Formats: sequence, structure tokens, C-alpha cells
Amino acid sequence: MKSLLMLLAVQSCIVLLISTSVRSAGRTFYMSPRGDDANPGTKSLPWRTIHYACSRLRAGDTLVIEPGDYGVVNGVRFANDGTRDAPIVVKAAEPGKVIFREGTCAFDLTGSHHIVIEGIRFLGYTRNTAVAIGDPASYIKIRRCIFEGNGANGITVWGHSGNLSLTHHFEFYENQFIDTKELPRDQDYGISLNYGMYAYVHHNYVFGRHHQAISFKRKFWYGIAEKNVFEGFLYTALYLGQNLDKDGEDNRSRYIIAQWNVFRPAKGYRAKTPIWCANVEYAVIRHNYMEGLEEVDGGGGAGIHLSDREEGYEPGNPAHVLIYGNVMRRIGGTTNNPGVRALAKCTDVRIFHNTFAYCKRGIGSESPERLVFLNNIFYKSERMVFEPKVQNFVFSHNCIYPDWEGKGASDISEDPLFVGPFEPLVLKGLNPHFEPDPRADACKLREGSPCIDAGGFLTTTVGAGEGEVVKVEDASWFTDGFVGEVPDVEWFSGGFDEPQGSLIRIGDSGPLRVVEVDYEDDLIKVDRPIKWKDGEGVGLYYWGERPDIGAYEHSEEGSFLSGTFKKGD
Repeated sequence: MKSLLMLLAVQSCIVLLISTSVRSAGRTFYMSPRGDDANPGTKSLPWRTIHYACSRLRAGDTLVIEPGDYGVVNGVRFANDGTRDAPIVVKAAEPGKVIFREGTCAFDLTGSHHIVIEGIRFLGYTRNTAVAIGDPASYIKIRRCIFEGNGANGITVWGHSGNLSLTHHFEFYENQFIDTKELPRDQDYGISLNYGMYAYVHHNYVFGRHHQAISFKRKFWYGIAEKNVFEGFLYTALYLGQNLDKDGEDNRSRYIIAQWNVFRPAKGYRAKTPIWCANVEYAVIRHNYMEGLEEVDGGGGAGIHLSDREEGYEPGNPAHVLIYGNVMRRIGGTTNNPGVRALAKCTDVRIFHNTFAYCKRGIGSESPERLVFLNNIFYKSERMVFEPKVQNFVFSHNCIYPDWEGKGASDISEDPLFVGPFEPLVLKGLNPHFEPDPRADACKLREGSPCIDAGGFLTTTVGAGEGEVVKVEDASWFTDGFVGEVPDVEWFSGGFDEPQGSLIRIGDSGPLRVVEVDYEDDLIKVDRPIKWKDGEGVGLYYWGERPDIGAYEHSEEGSFLSGTFKKGD
């Protein structure tokens, strides 16, 4: 009898192990317009409604939705969560061929964790948002979806203003956000991020008339927006810290990176302000490409707007902002938009190694703020200054051509000799893609350019030494990329899982990656041990004897954007 009981116990354990193994591997279910919720959810006998399907899914399960128009879909919630290694996946069998429409909110992911939504077309959600993510919620991925003509937002994250940690880890990528005049609704935001942490937004395509296409709107900490393509935007394409503070209401965002994005108008749609940097602290804006067209309305914007003001609110005050390696062509359109424009209080904003070509105006300011301009090219602006309150702007080692009487003592006024050609932009209609624009390459320098080896160093070393930690005169020129404070970076498909610190050169040593910055003591830590002398120049990685002026560094092996090490012509 004892042996029999032991045998039964062993058999039970085996059954339990098999059951657990099957569960962790996950099941696949199907849904179809021709299905029935009384079915088992197999491919031959699929379910019919998304509400029922999501009530049945558990960790590791995948729901495959067959093509079709599923009509009004509203208020879908998941009965269970996924896990770190076994998320719940809901995906279209053919991306873009599954249509949910006309509710107030398709998916309500409040309280949901470890969910993936893929390939669904959300059409005409009238009052709220197609996908709502509220606290607590975490580890949500939305990819390859289409958000079209929704009445307010495509995706909204809205966490707890007093506890950002309740709402964290989001990745939104390869989605399309479409807001056209032909549709009756006005999709105000493509993505609106409020009161949360750790968002990686990349390879999305935005088209039409969005008011704010992607916005780190209220108190969002740690975000990367990269390799998105914006074609047409009524007001602002990418907002870093949109909402201002008021009466103890803290909306200040922190630790945001905007890089490798493309901005331009489209056929029938203007492009007012590519990037607006307002109520944010510690932000990096680098390696973006922005282009306008003379006959297209510029809307009174700017390539990059800095700060903001509104009656009853505290000024935006962007603080500790690094803007480098960006290329702007023909910013302004039919209006007098400058490349960079300050609207209110700014603190420690540094603009270096950028190229502004054929912009209506180079700079502007409605407030006498101190902005630092180093190693930039301003080429053939119709006029250099828009608003006149630029008396506190600091200029050093810039190339301003033609000459401008307000330039600094170390600035030059010579033709930078770009590679070109500067052919006008050809406006296109809806054309979803996620690739960088090679038109920026027109701003590379030709051999013999007066900008080659003519730039200034960002700072210098203090004392000689060896190791990984270097003391410099001013460490605020550099960033560690903020990724060291982000937990579970392996969950992301890139971004936080990649080095984001400044790529630099110290004396003859480089390229070096900055992995940590002590701003108080002016110390930078790099990714490998080096030796240095006192007073050696430190800058973004450069090729020759000194840094070049402008967004591109010229070399014998091909030009590359300042702050990168990507060769090739």
C-alpha cells in the first residue's frame, strides 16, 4: 500500500510538471468575424469577440485575430496578466487588416501587466483614446498598429501623479498615427505620456494634422524617442515636457532623449515645430533631421522651441539640455521661423555641433535668456535674428555665413563648402516608412572647408592622470544617457538596453563612451582606462587635430555626425 501511494504521488508530480510546462509554453487561440464565442477558439472553430477572448487568455497565451471589420469595440480588459517571460499577446494575423472602431476606448489596460498588442487598426475612437494605460500598469508593448482619425489620442499612458513607479516599462514601435482632413475626427495626440516611467518610442510613422504627435506631456521620467518619421504636424511633432507647473502641481518631466528622428511637411499638411522642449530637466536632443519648404505654412513655430509661458503657470524652464548633431534645412516656410527659439526661462541649455541651412531665421528669443552656441553652422538664413532679445546668447567657434554683426570673437563668416545639393523637398502624401532621410547628407563638408578642424573644445582636463574617471573644467557638456538608473533594461528591444552616453575624445584617446557624470564635481567616467595630461581638449568624438564646426565631422574614411563613430559615405 505504501509503495502504491508513493507511485501515485510520483505520477501526480509528473502530471503537474507536464501541465506547468504546457502552461508556460502558452496556448494559441483564434478569433474571426465568422467565429462564435461558444467555440473552443481553435483555428477551425474560432471565437468571435475580443471581450470574450481577453477574458480567457492567461500568461503565455497568444490570440491571433483573423482579418475583418469587427465594428464597435469598447472597454476591453484582460482578466489575467502575463509574466516577464510569458506575456499575453494579442495580434492581427495580417497587420492593418483587423479593424476596431468607434468606441470611446478599445483597450483599457488599467491594472494590466505584461501585455503585447500587435497589428490592429484603431479607427474613429471619438471621445477618449484607442488604447488607455492607467495605473497600475507595466510592461506593455504596442507594435505595428494603425491609429487613424481617433477623436482624442491614439495611445494614452496616465499614471499616478504621486507615485510614478506604479506605471512603468512601455515600448511603442512600428505603429502608424494618421490624422487627415478627410476623416471627421481630430486625433489630437498620437501618443500622450503622463505620470509614468521608462518609455521607449521608436520607428513610428506620423502623418497629417496632429496637434502634438508624441508628447512626454506630464511628469514622465526616462524616455527615449528615436527613429520616428513625422510627415505633417499642425503644432508640435515631439514634445518634451509639455504641461507647465501650477500651484504645487508638479508636471516636470526628466531624463528624456530625442534622437535620430525625421521631421518634414507633407502634401496638404504643414510642419510647425518639430521639437518643443519646455518643462523638462535633463534632456538630450541629438542627430535629428528637420526640413521645411518655402511655400508651406510654417505656422509661427521653430525648429526647436525652448521653454513656454502661460498665464497662471510657472515658466517652462528647460534645464540641463544638450542639443547637438542636428541638421535643419529650410525651417520657416511662409513664416519667419528660426532654427532655435526661446520663449521663456531656460537654465543651462547648450546648442553645439548643429547645422542650420537656408532657414528663414537662425535664432530668436522672446525672453533675454542665456543660451550657449558652440561649433554650429548658420548658412544663408534670410536673417539671423527673429525676436531681438538675444543679447545674453553666447557664441563661440560658430560659422555664420553670410556675416552677422552679432557674432562672437571666435566665430567665422566663410562659406562652409557643403557637399550639397540643396534641392527643395518634394511633398508626398501618406507614405508609411521608418527610415532616416539621406537628404541630411547635403550638409556634409567638402574637402577644403574652412570648418574642418576649426571648432572649439567643449572643455579641458584638469590635472594629469590615468584610469576611467577624468576631472574636467565643465562636465555639463556630457550625458551618461540616463540608462544606468533604468531597471530591467533587457526587456526593451533597444534604447535603454544600449549605450546612450556621449561619445567623446580626450586628447588622443577615443572614441570613449561616457558612462557616468558627476556634475557637482565635474567628473566623467568613460568606458575604458586611459591616460591624459593636464589641459587636454575634450569634445564629442572628432577625427582631426580639433573638432569640426557643424553637425558633421569630416574624415578621410567618410563623414559622420558629431558624437557618433559611424563611418561611410
